[in-house]
Amino acid sequence: MNLIKYYFCEKKMKTGIKIISVITMFCIFCACKGQEEIKALTPEEFNNAISNDSLAVILDVRQPSEYYEGHLPNAILLNYLDSEAFEEGLNNLDKNKNYYIYCRSGRRSHNAAVMMQKQGFKVYDMKGGILGWNKYNLPTVK
Repeated sequence: MNLIKYYFCEKKMKTGIKIISVITMFCIFCACKGQEEIKALTPEEFNNAISNDSLAVILDVRQPSEYYEGHLPNAILLNYLDSEAFEEGLNNLDKNKNYYIYCRSGRRSHNAAVMMQKQGFKVYDMKGGILGWNKYNLPTVK
C-alpha cells in the first residue's frame, strides 16, 4: 500500500514540476515578447544608412571632451554618462525620426539605444563605435 502511495505521490510531483516548468517558460516568453533586439550596424552599414535615410539623426553619446576630439559629420552630442542631461535631451527628440547612435567602442551607445527603444524611439547602434569607424577611415570632423 505504501508503495502505491509513493508511486502516485512521485507521479504527481513530476507532473507538478512539468506544469511549473511550462508556466515559467511562458512567463519568460511573455516578458521578452515585444522587446526587439537593437539593430547593430557595422561602420560601413552605419555610414550607408545615414546617407540614405532622410529621417536620420546621428547621436554621439560620448562625453564632450571625446566629441571635440573628433565626431561624425552632423552628429549631435548627447552625453549618456550625464544621466540628467541625457534624459532632458531625449525629451527634446522627435520620435518620428530614426536615431543612429555611437560612442567610443559600443557599450554606451548600446545602453543608450536600449533606453531609447524602451521609450519608443527607432534606434540603430554602430558596432565598435568611433574606434571601428576610424579603422575604415570614414570621415570625422573636429
